[in-house]
Amino acid sequence: MAAVSNITEFGNGVNVTDVLAAGISPALVKSNCMMALMYTESLPQGSMTAKLTKRGSLSAASLAEATALAPDANGELTDTSVSATIAKCAVVSGVSVEQGQFGNITADRIAAEHGAAIGRFVDNDALSLFSGLSTSVTSTNVLTIDDVMLGQFNIFASECPNKEVPLKAVLSHRGHYNIKKEIVNSGASVWTNQSFLDILAGAPQSNCYVGSLGPIDFYATSGHATSGGDTVQAIFHPMWAFAGFFAPAPITWVKEKGAEGFYTEYATYFFYDVLEFNDLCGVKLLSDT
Repeated sequence: MAAVSNITEFGNGVNVTDVLAAGISPALVKSNCMMALMYTESLPQGSMTAKLTKRGSLSAASLAEATALAPDANGELTDTSVSATIAKCAVVSGVSVEQGQFGNITADRIAAEHGAAIGRFVDNDALSLFSGLSTSVTSTNVLTIDDVMLGQFNIFASECPNKEVPLKAVLSHRGHYNIKKEIVNSGASVWTNQSFLDILAGAPQSNCYVGSLGPIDFYATSGHATSGGDTVQAIFHPMWAFAGFFAPAPITWVKEKGAEGFYTEYATYFFYDVLEFNDLCGVKLLSDT
């Protein structure tokens, strides 16, 4: 049938081209977990460097009756230290006067996005510390529960203090998947074992926590380093493996620009450092990427 002529159609009017719908998707970015899984202090005062002390120990020896024992290496007490050097990370955004006047990206939104970006940067920096651990467990192919337990064994064998505190295993999403798959394939008994069900059925939390298996808390996130085709994950003691020095909060400056192009500059910086505290209190877990 031929089109009818002289009908007033939608296109004849002056219409709004787009209307914002109610739904707003958050950005597809990682959550942060590492800052809560380490020893932390505030920034040092009067210096950008802070030393964390590592106490030494003494050794005893057998001594025959009526025998003198002069001071020797067994009785020499020597403490050591590791140093944190504070650095900053930053992000700068420019918002045009047109966006500021007519748009819906507010100053509060910019500040929140800056804080989130800095949080992810610091979290990834902390994850990169896994590569510096000297003890490692390399999976034959995919990560297994036995690999994680072997990492736990190495930490305990190093006599890491406070063994009553649950160790933390921070895995990649693939490593977490492989652990869950192994549990499912291990047999029907897992469905009656609450410890296994915690890993299988628990929903991931905002801090990346995905469940516990015995005395080990599991976390899954992205941002791990890679090495030779393996993802570098880790199991570690949250009190003694890593340390961090953090400012109370990011600082944001706001400055209006004219000659540079009529925009408002939002600049945010954050002072911090993350470092390895006690090497033997953590073990890197290497499995296929």
